[in-house]
Amino acid sequence: MPERMLTESEGYHLLEACGIPVPPHHLATSTNDARAAAGRIGYPVVMKIISPQIVHKSDIGGVVTGIEGPDDAEDAYRTILQNSAARAPEATIAGIVVEKQMPAGLEVLIGGKTDPSFGKVITFGLGGKLVELLEDVSIRVLPVDEDDIRAMIREIEGYRLIQGYRGEPPKDEEALVRIIAKMARVFVEDPRIREFDLNPVILYEEGASVVDARIIVGDAAGSGAARLSVRAPPDILYPDAIAVIGASASPNKVGYSVLRNLLSFPGDLYPVNPARAELFGRKAYSSVKDIPGPVDWAVIAVPARLVPEVMEECGEKGVRLAIIVSAGFREIGGAGAALEEEVMAIARKHSVRVIGPNCLGIMMPHAGINATFDPVSPRAGDVAFISQSGAIITTVVDWSLPEEFGFSSVISVGNQADLGFEDYLRFAEQDPRTRSITLYVEEIQDGRGFSQIVREVAGRKPVVAVKSGSSRKGRAAASSHTGSLAGSYDVYVAAFRQAGVIPARSLRDAFNLAELLASEGYPQGKRAIAVTSAGGFAVLASDYAEAHGVDMVDLPDEVLHELNAFLPPFWNHANPMDILGDADAARFAALFDVLIRHQEFWDIVFVIAVPTTLVDPAHVANEIVRLSRNTEKMVVGCMLGGDSIRSGLHILRGCRIPNFEELEDAFKAVGSILSVRTARAGPLTRPARDARCPGSER
Repeated sequence: MPERMLTESEGYHLLEACGIPVPPHHLATSTNDARAAAGRIGYPVVMKIISPQIVHKSDIGGVVTGIEGPDDAEDAYRTILQNSAARAPEATIAGIVVEKQMPAGLEVLIGGKTDPSFGKVITFGLGGKLVELLEDVSIRVLPVDEDDIRAMIREIEGYRLIQGYRGEPPKDEEALVRIIAKMARVFVEDPRIREFDLNPVILYEEGASVVDARIIVGDAAGSGAARLSVRAPPDILYPDAIAVIGASASPNKVGYSVLRNLLSFPGDLYPVNPARAELFGRKAYSSVKDIPGPVDWAVIAVPARLVPEVMEECGEKGVRLAIIVSAGFREIGGAGAALEEEVMAIARKHSVRVIGPNCLGIMMPHAGINATFDPVSPRAGDVAFISQSGAIITTVVDWSLPEEFGFSSVISVGNQADLGFEDYLRFAEQDPRTRSITLYVEEIQDGRGFSQIVREVAGRKPVVAVKSGSSRKGRAAASSHTGSLAGSYDVYVAAFRQAGVIPARSLRDAFNLAELLASEGYPQGKRAIAVTSAGGFAVLASDYAEAHGVDMVDLPDEVLHELNAFLPPFWNHANPMDILGDADAARFAALFDVLIRHQEFWDIVFVIAVPTTLVDPAHVANEIVRLSRNTEKMVVGCMLGGDSIRSGLHILRGCRIPNFEELEDAFKAVGSILSVRTARAGPLTRPARDARCPGSER
């Protein structure tokens, strides 16, 4: 059925059938009918024009409020018809709805939309004009239960108005929960409903009522394109033999860069170029079929038009995985999309799995694999990076080298014609070298499938995601880049949070989080303490903790007693703990001993150290390492400064202990983790500590 908006009367009937309260109402078609209806309903009443062509009724004078008597009812009816005839003469008038004018209360909104990636989502926020002014809303991907709905209501800033603000009595939160639950249920169960906007819903001390309903119906909509459900074998990303098809001796060719980068691969490497006998001192082959031994991977770097023929040869050879770095497929439009489907039909015929096309490739630093045309290779580490942009990868890898940041894998997903985010998440989940996962996302084809898988993965290994396209221009750029329509940024963030994924606004924030989580895992709770030798940073720590939702706990009397035994009398006797500017490594060590003995009252410790002439940063760093080895709680390094602290930073990095060079970044990262982990049930785990510092004892 073609998409259309229900009339207000039709919308009210739908809501009534679901048990959602609406004002008493009647669709009148004459002045006498309006007069009689108003009398039955009881004054005061409101009248609103009903026309499929008139969406914004007030703009054409189609709404009259405060009608107090029979004559006023007739006059209002005539006035509305006159206004519509003058200002919307083409509109078809179905009648005028007469409804009870509800008393004033707190106005909220409940909305729903069908997202192209994640399907049906629901929105809650303050209603009326406030929603556009404050943009104070919460979002959930459906379905949701009543606990989800309560969390949704309580996370908006305006929740204080529901609780009762400045002497106002609290509003009926449970009535609101029931309305949202009923509307969410009918939205999920009725495929015809595409979108709705209940604004305002008036919330009272007891009960609530919808007083305006905009509901759009049409043909059932899907939730994004379904992906191929065949799961890739877990060993497919561990090759013994790689062929580079399109290998070249010309430094300006992609095939040259790919082959050069793979020279360090410890397995069998085969250049494929019919015009060359050898490349980089290795025998070259005219076709992948001419290679004498088995081939696990084929990196394809030939023009797009040649890829179908090459894919056929790969299939006949028994290649397990094709990495198509070539561009010119779905991302360029119709002809490219048809070519991509041709390639995939051949791949499916031969059971060849595909990364890309239109991708940078894949890096596996621990295995000596750089199957990309990136000019540099990353360090080996414990963060998997899965990105929808090759340029983002090259930038991040370049940044990571001086930062001594390492990766377990780096994967460019490209167009995701076959393998996609879900497959790479599964790989990272089972990869023993991966401790945390970072995603750069432009669009997700099957949002529901992605959410299901990432929820499972995030319960075992932390997942951080950066979603591009928060601006209108950003959304347009993402669409042109990937060849598909990107969904709403806010919906993505909501879906991430529901699945236990930690959203980050920037790549810097994302890798701060990834490093912290790879080292420390999820914290066991939100009770935090901070230790510093600088009073100013103790004050800032309090400020940042409050701003980012980190709970600075009170120090127990027993702990205070032990600290007083060795700290100077002028220390602040509070948390954050200012142990004074003359603190040396021994003072930090003694305090850490107290924390190790009393781990029952804290979950997270921030160690804030600043340059002084009295302390060697390396000694403080060694004490932080010792603290970390003797606790399963989260330890966050905050060694602040420049060149004078480099010796300490080197020690922390060598022992995989995260350090934040900006204090607020530390609290922001921990707060981001807590905001997701406390909103979702699941294990709170930390990686094993045995290998933290090579050659060191626990």
